[in-house]
Order: sequence, then C-alpha cells, then structure tokens
Amino acid sequence: MHRRTFIDLLAAGVAAYAVHPSLGLTAQPAAWHDRLPKVELHLHLEGAHPRATLWELITKYGGDPAIKSRGDLDRVFVYSDFGGFLRTFVWMMRYVREYDDYTLIGQAVARDLARQNIRYVEGFFSPPDYRRAKLDPQRVTEALRKGLNRVTSIQVALVPDLVRDRGVEHAGNLLERMGEMKNQGVIGIGIGGFEPTFPPELFEATYERARVLGLRTTAHAGEAAGPASVWGAVRALRVDRIGHATRAIEDPDLVKHLAARRIPLELCPSLMFAPA
Repeated sequence: MHRRTFIDLLAAGVAAYAVHPSLGLTAQPAAWHDRLPKVELHLHLEGAHPRATLWELITKYGGDPAIKSRGDLDRVFVYSDFGGFLRTFVWMMRYVREYDDYTLIGQAVARDLARQNIRYVEGFFSPPDYRRAKLDPQRVTEALRKGLNRVTSIQVALVPDLVRDRGVEHAGNLLERMGEMKNQGVIGIGIGGFEPTFPPELFEATYERARVLGLRTTAHAGEAAGPASVWGAVRALRVDRIGHATRAIEDPDLVKHLAARRIPLELCPSLMFAPA
C-alpha cells in the first residue's frame, strides 16, 4: 500500500543485514530467516497478541471457568476447521473491553513483531460495532496506535476491517469514521468475514467511496468461498490486492487474470492448510 515506504525499508534492511550480518544475534546463532529483515502484510492485530497478553486480559476480567491454566489456554488454539478458528477469535475478543486493552495489545504485538525482525507491517484491526459496543471506533484506533508507537523499531500502518458480516450500512458508516483517522496511520480498508453470505458485490459502492477518500483497498476473498468471490473482489471492488485468494487456483482463467493484472495476493498457507 505504501509502496515507496515498503521498498525503502526493505532496501535499508537488506543493506543493514549485508553489512552487519550478526545484527540482533542472541547467545545462540539465529537462523537466517530470523535475522532477515521482513515485512508483514496480512496480520490481524487483535488476534496476534502473545498468549501471555491474552492470559493477562482473561485474568483482568475474572477468568474463564474452562481456562484454569496456561495449558488450558494452549488447547483453545487447537481447532479442526475455519469455523473453529473464527469462534476462537470471537472468544478472544470477549476479553478486549476497554481502550487500555487495545493499547496493551498494540504494544505487545509490536514487541513480538520486532522480536521477529519485522520492520514494516500493514495490520488489520476490527473496530467494534459502533451500534452495540460502548467503545468508539475512532478512540479504539487512537488507543491501538498509542500502544504500537511505544515500540519505535517497527513501523505499523493500520487497515481497518469493515467486517462484511455486519452489513453494508455498517461498512459505509465505519468507512467514513476511519477516513478521518489518517493521522493515526490508517492507510486503507479491508473486509473479512463469511464470504458466502456477504459476497464482495454488496460492497461495491463502499469501496468506490474509499477510493474517493484516498484510501487503498484490499479484501479477504477465496478464503471461505470459491473463485467467484475472488472475481467479485477484482471486478466489483477493484481492489489493490487480495487477502488469501487460496481458491483462485480452482479457476485457471482467474489465475491468468490475476497474473496479467499483477494483483498481489496476501497468501497465508499455514492458516489455510493447517489452522490448528
């Protein structure tokens, strides 16, 4: 999305690695991929906080009867399908209730990413449903940014997820609010959720409005639905890039189209093929 920033950071990181190949080494030699400067373009910030941080949040809000130990917490993250993955994400969000929680998550995630020598991130986050939650989406954005900014060795741009399951009206209203948050590092929008019920075509006007607001665009497609969803993201939403698009492989014409148009794909193979 910030192409110049991406290239500059990558070039600087590779140059630094070439000149100082031992940069950041601990007592044990790190593998080459640990030392290599990296960019992360598909990460859901609320779902990426370390388990120690999640344990802290669960404890803060009185615990969970089913989670009596860290071992119990580890078992929560074993699921057999995409539905189980989504249910776990929703369960985690039950323990994110205050603005300070978003600040805690932002700082914890940024520290963990920096530990992996990731230099630049374009991270998704899902502002609460303003119609039901007590938290204001703009203040959530500010709280998350506050935490991210506490780690100065990494740059994190924000991509709010409009959450297709909440409907077109919600997406449009949230877009307008997020369009006012560029000063907090919001650079674009995305849309995740259950594709079969909420296909891309429903949000065509929303994405057109995002471009008017000067925001870049991505969309989850081909994750929980087939090639038709990817076609919808390309033709109706006219996205800059696509999240997942794993099932595009089922349509050779679609694969050729993506290649011809040079549409980047945010591939997440470890999630799609081994969600547990």
